[in-house]
Amino acid sequence: MCDRYDRGMKRVLLLACLSLGAAAATPPRMMPLPPHSAAAADPSPDLARVQPVLELLVTVRLLADLTAGDDFLLDAPARSALSAILREQVTRPTLGPQDAQRTLDRLRGVLTAAQRERLDQARAELERRAALLLARSRFAAPDGPVNLTLYRYGFMLPGGAALVRRVAASPGLNPYREAGVSAATLQRLLGQLAR
Repeated sequence: MCDRYDRGMKRVLLLACLSLGAAAATPPRMMPLPPHSAAAADPSPDLARVQPVLELLVTVRLLADLTAGDDFLLDAPARSALSAILREQVTRPTLGPQDAQRTLDRLRGVLTAAQRERLDQARAELERRAALLLARSRFAAPDGPVNLTLYRYGFMLPGGAALVRRVAASPGLNPYREAGVSAATLQRLLGQLAR
């Protein structure tokens, strides 16, 4: 009885293997991954136009992080000058690319060469972390190639890709005038400069 059961099981297993053999021998058809082409990596015209605004948002975020520690010391005149420049952003009705670029230049002009170098190092580190996150992420792009610049800035800014899209869609938008993470980051930086 047991012997007949074993033979029956062997037959079932043999039939299963034979029927699956053809399927197992044929490798599954896989879609190739889209290459990271230059077109996918380049910013769209909208992002290229507002890049100074995005860079200002990143710089304010980095300054807020750096001034929270003890290794980025600013003297009283530098704190006062930075505070004055940053407070202007809250009252500005719009923040276009030219205004943002001028503000970036003024902010960097207040810093010493060593502080600018430290800011650039922090920017490079943030960029490395964003690149790592990009490499680990999978994006669905039903409308064409993925805009990696959008997600790269999204990983660097507290507001994420949603903030980057809003800035790109409204080039005059001033994120510092409305409630949100950008305004909160600016207020945190102003508070640290006032200490």
